Amino acid sequence: MDLSERKRKILKAIIENYIETAEPVGSKLLAAEAKGSVSSATIRNEMSELEEMGYIEKPHTSAGRVPSPLGYRLYVDELMNRCRTTAREIEQMRSALESKIQELDDTMEEASAILSELTGQPTVSLSSRHNRRQVKRLELIPIAESDYALVAVTVPPAVNNKVVHLSQALEPEEIDAFCRAANLVLAKEGGSLRLEELGQSVLSGSPLYQLIAQAAEFVWQIEQPSDSCDMVVKGVSRLLGNPEYYDAQKAQPLLELLGDKEKVFGLARDYKPQMLNIRIGPENGQGPMEDASFVFTSYDLGEDVSGIIGVIGPTRMDYSKIASRLLLLSRTLGGLMPIRFPQEQTGPDKKDQ
Repeated sequence: MDLSERKRKILKAIIENYIETAEPVGSKLLAAEAKGSVSSATIRNEMSELEEMGYIEKPHTSAGRVPSPLGYRLYVDELMNRCRTTAREIEQMRSALESKIQELDDTMEEASAILSELTGQPTVSLSSRHNRRQVKRLELIPIAESDYALVAVTVPPAVNNKVVHLSQALEPEEIDAFCRAANLVLAKEGGSLRLEELGQSVLSGSPLYQLIAQAAEFVWQIEQPSDSCDMVVKGVSRLLGNPEYYDAQKAQPLLELLGDKEKVFGLARDYKPQMLNIRIGPENGQGPMEDASFVFTSYDLGEDVSGIIGVIGPTRMDYSKIASRLLLLSRTLGGLMPIRFPQEQTGPDKKDQ
């Protein structure tokens, strides 16, 4: 059902007051903010209809109202003003990242810590590294009468070895010839794909042919791409600073979830790349995230490293401020992909206080 302009303004005011105070919002407060332009009775009627529509809820212990997940969703999609970051904040983040990040592996560790400090909420970074290795050199070392250790040196730097069994021993000249020929092939672009071609001039079934076949298979296995996944969580203790989680027993399930990599990866399923993803309450599924929200975006650092970074906190979070910090982080880290709001907002920007 379409909301009238007055209902939209009242819903927006309820949500922003609740975000700021964590207290249910009543009609008298909204009437005072309206400075007499709308009566308390009119506001109460509008609030009753908003409650019937499912946008706000009434806690049992209060006459005021609080937003429902449906209300938050409408706020994020249509009512929320964009929050600007100042030039000073931009420079502070850039300086912090430049001073702390020394290597690629440090990037999301430090970025997550900075984002947690700026938002006052726990942050998570999930990274997927697409590992690729290229064999640059092979060596063959005799270890028994017809057994040899085949040693492969790769880029990025690593050493792999494999024991090969041949039908009979090779002559020293054959070992030297194999190593020279194999390394000449590997030195060329895409050389590992042509390693088997060395066997074309060798008698099929001979020990040297057996060696070339096993070496080609060994190199192929090493160069198969593989994926590794990592998670960085920062600012977990900040969760307890929210009134919703003053009760440690209530906070415990969410704290445990933040330590479970598989469950956190599950929260990011089916995300929209290059977009600001905002998942509110039940949109995260059942369990401790039913009363929490996850605001995140994707990133791509190059060198086959990509993933997501975001903030997890109560549904009563300042979505505008958190979204602006994520946008700032994306623009500060040159390797990150630029992100966009799901729907560009109209109206005046909301400046930070």
